[in-house]
Amino acid sequence: MITSAESGFFDSHCHLDFASFSAYLDTHLAAFHKAGIRGFLIPSVGPDNWQTLLAIKAQQPVYIALGYHPCFLPDDHNQTALEQALEDCAALVAEQRSQVSAWGECGLDGRFKEGLDFQELAFRSQVSLANTHQLPLIVHSVREHDRCAQVLRQQQAAYGGIIHAFSGSYQQAARFVDLGFKLGIGGTITWPRSEKTRKAIKRLPLDALVLETDAPDMPLYQMETDHNTPLNLPQIFQMLCELRDEPAEQLKEALWCNTQNALRLVGASD
Repeated sequence: MITSAESGFFDSHCHLDFASFSAYLDTHLAAFHKAGIRGFLIPSVGPDNWQTLLAIKAQQPVYIALGYHPCFLPDDHNQTALEQALEDCAALVAEQRSQVSAWGECGLDGRFKEGLDFQELAFRSQVSLANTHQLPLIVHSVREHDRCAQVLRQQQAAYGGIIHAFSGSYQQAARFVDLGFKLGIGGTITWPRSEKTRKAIKRLPLDALVLETDAPDMPLYQMETDHNTPLNLPQIFQMLCELRDEPAEQLKEALWCNTQNALRLVGASD
């Protein structure tokens, strides 16, 4: 664990196993560290990268999450295949429990309406598995905040976690906070069209917020390339400073501590 005295920025959601980073990950991490980004959580998307993340974790000072992303579930909505995959994931988490900091990412994506019931089946199962293994959740919630909150409430997500890349209203945000979750604040707030989300972030309690990039996805406003990177985290932080009333240093320290708390890293060691 990195102590608060050494803290910089913590990217609570970045896919550093993707091809744009993985070939030169040592070099990338050195550049990120030099820029003040000191913490990283890499979430998985499905069976194809669970072992990849464990291999990265064995070699690099990062944290990882294992789970099944709603957009990577079996195309044919095969329930038997889903159950087997989640069983395999649970076995892997049990075997590597000391290396895994969260379950995810998992959740609901409303851009794919025809598969929502199957997504929900997978999501409910993963919330239960996260409870069993005493892990916080990394939740993918896109255009289905109400349904997502309902699942978390009904499944009694006991260890909270992070709502990744939150974009929504204050009422929706407050519902997640009431359920024990932090909200991932990323490039969305840099876009002028995100007024509803900006207003929500401005009103929320400080201890509800964490930073993320979702690199290499979720580009910032007027970014010259679609390839996002943790190096953009300070720019997201500057926009957050414009929205909030707290002094920058207080905000920075709180964001670091919030991420540590959300991932239950306090007292943990690598």
